Amino acid sequence: MSGPTRHPYALLGLDVGGVNSRACLVGISDGKYRLLASARSLTSLGQDLHIGSGVDRAVQALQRKTYHLFLNEGGGLLMPVDRIGRGLDRVGMTLSAGRRIRVALVGLSDQGSLKAARALVDSLPICAVAHLDAAMQMDEQRAIERLLAALPEILIVTGGEDHGATETMRRTLEIVRTICGILPQAAKPLILYAGNAAMEAAAKQRLERVARLRIVPNLQPTFGKYDLTLAQNYLEREILRSCKTDLHGSEALFALTENLFGLTGLGAERMIRWLSQVRADDSEKVTSRGFLAVDLGGVYTTLAASQNGISGAVMLEKFPDLAQRDRQATAQAICDWSATSVTFDEADQFLCNYAMVPRWIPDTQKMLSLSLSFARYRLQQGLISLARNHDWLEYHPEHGLDGYFEPIIASGAVLTGAPDPALVMLTLLDGLQPRQITTMVLDRHHLLPLLAKFGEVEPLVPVHLLSSPAFENLGTVISTVGELPRGKTALSVDVKTASGASFGQEVQHGRLACLKVPQGEPAVLELNPHRRVDIGFGGRGRGGRLKVVGGKLGVVIDARGRPLQLPKQPESRIELLNRWQRMLQDDHG
Repeated sequence: MSGPTRHPYALLGLDVGGVNSRACLVGISDGKYRLLASARSLTSLGQDLHIGSGVDRAVQALQRKTYHLFLNEGGGLLMPVDRIGRGLDRVGMTLSAGRRIRVALVGLSDQGSLKAARALVDSLPICAVAHLDAAMQMDEQRAIERLLAALPEILIVTGGEDHGATETMRRTLEIVRTICGILPQAAKPLILYAGNAAMEAAAKQRLERVARLRIVPNLQPTFGKYDLTLAQNYLEREILRSCKTDLHGSEALFALTENLFGLTGLGAERMIRWLSQVRADDSEKVTSRGFLAVDLGGVYTTLAASQNGISGAVMLEKFPDLAQRDRQATAQAICDWSATSVTFDEADQFLCNYAMVPRWIPDTQKMLSLSLSFARYRLQQGLISLARNHDWLEYHPEHGLDGYFEPIIASGAVLTGAPDPALVMLTLLDGLQPRQITTMVLDRHHLLPLLAKFGEVEPLVPVHLLSSPAFENLGTVISTVGELPRGKTALSVDVKTASGASFGQEVQHGRLACLKVPQGEPAVLELNPHRRVDIGFGGRGRGGRLKVVGGKLGVVIDARGRPLQLPKQPESRIELLNRWQRMLQDDHG
C-alpha cells in the first residue's frame, strides 16, 4: 500500500534567454508556494561558450540570496530535499536562446491554410524562408526551384479542410516528393504534414520513402478554425533537439530537469490558455474576458493572448532587418514616441547599436526615452501580427486593443529595469492602447512560462504564485473611449476603501490620473462616465460599481481616448508626451 503523495518542497526554475539567464527558487512558506528568491546572469551564448556557465552564475547568485541550502560544496545540486529540508525536489527550465530553424510553408490559399501555417510558425522561434500557395504550385519547375533555393530544414505541408477536395493536395505532395528526391540525404528536410486528414494515407505512401515524415492534425480542419497545439508540441521537440546539438552544454542542463523543460514562448501561451479555460469553467465569471501576456525580451517580442480557452501567440525578432525598409519605419516610430528631442539619424543609430549590443542598458535620460519608445513600437507590432494571425483578437493601431483582457501580464528587462513604475505603466498604455477595464501586472522575475512546467509537477504552484507578490500589481486601468472637448469631464469616480477612506475625483478628457488607493487594499469605485463616453460597462454613458485592489500606482484612469493622438510637430509632441508622464508621476508621487 503506497503512502500519501508528497508535495514537492523546493523547485528550481531556470529561464535561459538570448541575453539573460535567470534562476528562481520556489518553496513552501506559510502553507503556500512562494517565490523565495531569484537571480540572473548574462547568458553564455556564442562560439565555444558553454551555455551552462551563465546558468551556473545565476544559480550561485541565487544561493547567496536565500537561506535555503541547495548546493553542495562542489557547486552541484542537492537532490532531492533531505530530512532537514536541504536540497531541491525538481528543476524546471524554459529556453529561448539559440538559432531559429529554417522552415518552408506549402499550402493552398493565402487566407486559408497558409494563414494557419504562418500562425503556427509565428508562435515559435523558427524562421519561414519560403512559402508556396496553390497558384505558385501551378508552375512546378519554378516552385521546386524556389524551395531548393531556400534549403529549409522543415517543410510544413498543409491545405484543404478535413475530407475536402483532394486533387490540389495531390499536386502539392508530388512537388514535395520531387524536392526530397533531388536533395542529398544530409540536406533533406523533415516533412510535417498537417493538412486534409483524408490525404494522410497518400502522404505516407508518397513521402515516407524520400524523407522523414511526421503527420499531425490538420492546422485548419474547418475554415477559420485552427488546431495548432499538436503541431506546436512536435515542433517544440524538434527545436529543443536542435538546441542540444547547437548549444554547447545544453544537453547537461536538459538532463537536470528530467524532461521538465520547454520553450519560453509556448510556456507563456500554455499558462494564458489554462487561465482562460479556468475562467470559462467558472460560471460566476464573465466568460468573454481574456488574458494577455507580453514579454519584451532581449531577442524576441513575445505576445500570448487567450479568450474562452482559445489562444494564440507570436514570437517576433526584436530587431528588424537592418538592410530593409522596416528599419526606417522602426527608427521613425522611435522618433515619434520619444519624450526627448531626437533626430531620425540618432534613432537609426540607436537601433543599429542596440542590435549589435542587445545587452546594452540605458544610462542616460535620453537613452531611456529611446528604449521605452522602441518598447512601445514592439508592443504595437506584436499586436498587429497577433491580430493578423487570429481573427478573434480585435486590434488595430487606429482603434486600440478591444475586448476584455484582464489582467495583462508584462515582462522583459526594458520594463522590469525601468526606474519608475509610472514609466512602465505609460509604456504599456501607449503601446497596447487597451479599451475597457484591465489590470496591469509586472512579472519582474519572468516566472509565467516556468509556471507551465512547475504546474506539470504540482498544479498548486501556478495557483499560489499568480496571486502572490511575485507578480506585481501596477494598478487597475479604466480607459475612457469617446469624443469630447478637451477639459470636459470624461469620468466621475467615488472611491471607498476597505480602511474607511472615502473621496471623489473628476477626470477630464485628455488626462491621465492615479486614484490614491493604497497598494494591496480593496476598494469599491462608483463610476459615472459622460453620456458620450464608454468605459466597458455595456455602452456609452453606462457606469456602475467596480471592486478593485490598489496597485503600485493605485488605480489609473486613462481619459486620453482611443486612438491616442500625437501632434505632427515634434516640439508639441514632445511636450505632450512629457505632460502625460508628469500626470502619472505627480499623482503617484
